[in-house]
Amino acid sequence: MVYVRSRKFCCCLPVRFGVCCEGLLGMAIGGLFSVGGWILLHDSMKGTLNPPLSGNEKTAAWVLAIISTIYCLVSLMGLIGAIGKLRGLVTFYASVITLATVADIAAGIYVIYQLFHGEGASDVSKCEANAGDGVNKDFTHFACNASFKTARVVVVVVYVLFWLFTIYGCHIAFEYVGQLREERDGEDAEKRVQPVQNVTYAAYPAPTGQYPFASAPNAVGPQ
Repeated sequence: MVYVRSRKFCCCLPVRFGVCCEGLLGMAIGGLFSVGGWILLHDSMKGTLNPPLSGNEKTAAWVLAIISTIYCLVSLMGLIGAIGKLRGLVTFYASVITLATVADIAAGIYVIYQLFHGEGASDVSKCEANAGDGVNKDFTHFACNASFKTARVVVVVVYVLFWLFTIYGCHIAFEYVGQLREERDGEDAEKRVQPVQNVTYAAYPAPTGQYPFASAPNAVGPQ
């Protein structure tokens, strides 16, 4: 059996444990959102949802339910791969969460851009309109504008922290893929090594009696 050093994350935790935790967390989050999305769509199709969903909201609910279900299943595959040391499943899981992270970063950048350039003025106007007529307009504008700026900063911070967390999760998954590859290469190298054959040497008994050249007929020199 070839020993391969276990790779670590957070200084001391094995990456296999990290992938197992990622799989469990992904199943929990994906399962929660998928169940919520399918329940929402079920109520919408039955007509029991009040108020009913608009066309865009229904499309968003379909996308949320489908993506969450796929993410839950992929997380399950990653968990099975980590438990069973199945490099193919772990590689597939790492690739999928990397693609999901890239897509989430792209969508988040678009949302942040809209917050700073697109929808800011309209959101402040809606806030001022909901304040009522009895409130000072200058104070309303200040309060709505300050609230929007604070919320915008909070959204950016949450997005950045979430991106860092998911990027590190992708790193952990690919580290475990590398460890599984090293283990497989070590096993293959061990199989290629030919065992050393045992050679047995026959033991002959030592000669007994008088040395042949010491006898009188064969002796050399004076007798």
